[in-house]
Amino acid sequence: TLRTVSSLDPSRGATERPHRHAAYDMGNELCACFGDGDQTDNDKPSDTKLLQRFKAKLKQGIQCTKISKDRPQTEIKLILVEPGTIKITGVDKDVSGDPECADEMTDKMGIRQATDPDPHMAHFAGSQVLRDNLDPRQAMKAFILEGPNKKMINLVAKSDAEAQLMISGFKLLFAEARKE
Repeated sequence: TLRTVSSLDPSRGATERPHRHAAYDMGNELCACFGDGDQTDNDKPSDTKLLQRFKAKLKQGIQCTKISKDRPQTEIKLILVEPGTIKITGVDKDVSGDPECADEMTDKMGIRQATDPDPHMAHFAGSQVLRDNLDPRQAMKAFILEGPNKKMINLVAKSDAEAQLMISGFKLLFAEARKE
């Protein structure tokens, strides 16, 4: 849904038109953690506010799909638990036996989009798992959480916009954790 605002006085026959900062309803709750689109360029939320909103949403849990080399695709929930730990739980099944789903400290993690260069294979993007298991048209929805010892958790969000918000949020979260 596109919110509109009148730019001219309706009594003079003006019609509704999209406001230059109109917000789109993306059909997911994650977008709410980054504001409602009512900010102007001079009133953008700070990284601190964005991080607070993202952390609040992450504490409730953010759902996405995990893709693995040797396991079926699994719906998982990423949850921030204190102090500074990401916990991964299965939505419909137990994932406690999956080594990729072990708890990870946020100060030891990184994130990259599936369209970013693969640091383990020159001239390719994403990861081997995503290249083997994901339709390239879905690449903007995918990202990789990286942990110590070359641990990679390949994830796919429900939409491109949700993926971008998660990537931005995790970058802020991981940067904050490394500072502490």
